[in-house]
Amino acid sequence: MVSEAQKEATKKYRAENPLKKTYWDRKGQARGFINVNLKKSTKLSQAINENRLQYIDDLKELHSDIEQRLKDLQQ
Repeated sequence: MVSEAQKEATKKYRAENPLKKTYWDRKGQARGFINVNLKKSTKLSQAINENRLQYIDDLKELHSDIEQRLKDLQQ
């Protein structure tokens, strides 16, 4: 359980660091798409389970995009 003081400190930190918050939010969204629990009954898991082949293709495409991005950034 998180104390009220910790919640307020977190809220204040996020308000004072909006770019970090944006970064963390986007990173979490990407991970949420990649690491979704397909056994849970959520809209996303249902959509993926109904379109599993498309999901696999999309993960492969994301993998390729990530590899290319790493190459670009390391040059």
